[in-house]
Amino acid sequence: MKNELKIGSALSILTIVVGSLIQIFYTPLYMKYLGTIDFGINSLVQSIMGYIGMLNLGLGNAMLRYTVRYRAEGKFEEEKSLNGMFLTIFSILMIISIFLGAYIYVNIPNFFSDKFTAEELSKTKSVFLLMMLNVAISFPVGVFSTNIASREKFLYQRGLSLVKTIVTPIVGAVLMLNGFGLIAVTISIVVSGLIVSMFDVIYARKLGMKISFRNFDFKVLKEIFHYSFYIFLNIIIDRVYWGTDRVIIGKYIGVTAVGIYSIASIFNTLYMNFSTAISGVLFPKINRLIVEDKHEEISNLFIRVGRLQYILLGLISSGFILFGKEFIYLWLGEGYSEVYKIALWIMIPLTVPLIQNTGIAIMQAKNMHQFRSVIYCIIAIGNVISSILLVKQYGAIGCAIATGISFMIGNIVIMNIYYYKRLNLDIPLFWKNILKMSIPIAITMGVGILLNKHIININYINFLIKVIIYGGTYFILLFFLGLNKDEKKEILKMIVKHNTEKNTIKD
Repeated sequence: MKNELKIGSALSILTIVVGSLIQIFYTPLYMKYLGTIDFGINSLVQSIMGYIGMLNLGLGNAMLRYTVRYRAEGKFEEEKSLNGMFLTIFSILMIISIFLGAYIYVNIPNFFSDKFTAEELSKTKSVFLLMMLNVAISFPVGVFSTNIASREKFLYQRGLSLVKTIVTPIVGAVLMLNGFGLIAVTISIVVSGLIVSMFDVIYARKLGMKISFRNFDFKVLKEIFHYSFYIFLNIIIDRVYWGTDRVIIGKYIGVTAVGIYSIASIFNTLYMNFSTAISGVLFPKINRLIVEDKHEEISNLFIRVGRLQYILLGLISSGFILFGKEFIYLWLGEGYSEVYKIALWIMIPLTVPLIQNTGIAIMQAKNMHQFRSVIYCIIAIGNVISSILLVKQYGAIGCAIATGISFMIGNIVIMNIYYYKRLNLDIPLFWKNILKMSIPIAITMGVGILLNKHIININYINFLIKVIIYGGTYFILLFFLGLNKDEKKEILKMIVKHNTEKNTIKD
């Protein structure tokens, strides 16, 4: 199980790295063959799909929590009934989502007609219809996916995710290069999603997942809905943060601005993915630690994971501050300078919740996530209001400013106090660790500033030279000035193991 966890984390990181590289090459291709408008339409529809996807009510985490508990307690009959109960619920939610999708589909012209052309509205409706198919099917299939996750089969799930990450954009690129448009590319995405869903159903059954539609425990169902309510509230809030901006921009500015904002969002999505690659596989482990009443070990895990996340995020954020504008120019050409500013306004405040996102899993496992949900709900409402006001005055960047400020208030101030006072996490020790690690990062940024002053000409070779020097300096300084003894030992152990395996292969 321990190896499964390590391999799952490694595959998650590999998926993100591969996905990032593919995104870097895929986006300019998308812009060249389909354009900013089609990119904006695709992003806008995905945001709307996110709202429909909220109908899962946060029940996925609840199912995972209760399935792990039943299996640990040997209540296999109850687990079978639980699977049947969730499959029934999610099938009903699928039907509701279809009716909701039909309503939105009919009203797309009414909402966006002021800023969209007739052709843009037609494409938006077609893409919406296709993506709606994937979302509807995802509800019942989610029961099988969650059952796989409850068995901690991260090798399968992360491996399949890696294959999908590679294959889907390759198919899309082939279609674009052969003259096919947005609709064909969307169809390829939908088909890949359906194939993954089919694999999840087959694999869950192979693992021994059993389903019974008898003896539903309605007392447990009541507990589940109570537990899931605040997770559902969190899902709404996340959707407000990451989806509403595009809808607001589409409503008040137009689809081209949505495309610009969506390009900036690519950086922040990748940034978030690097953080959650490690913490995303820890929920079952955190549940076990809480059941075993190991509070000190939970706090240590929170700090340890935060440090690991900061190693990656410190490199990415500091590097983007120094070289991001140059990268965007080389990547997409002129006309995308606003992408850098939008990305920065979200990326920097986002760093804190990302290095502390293990805290969310701890709250959910302890069933103490209600406070976060309420606070985030209040801040999210303020974010929407301020985004509408600022977008009219400053354009797309106004939405980014509103989102960044809301992150500072909610995540950096309020949640740290809650983690310390209510979850009993050692927040002073956490920030002591992060500040110590920030010293070599600050020194490295000084080196980056000197590189920018002395290597002025913008081209791929100069950019790579600066990135390589910066990355090398970062890891050297971090190793000697930022990492603790255990982390250094782990890295040296990995290097020795790699060299030993290499020499064995040679012999």
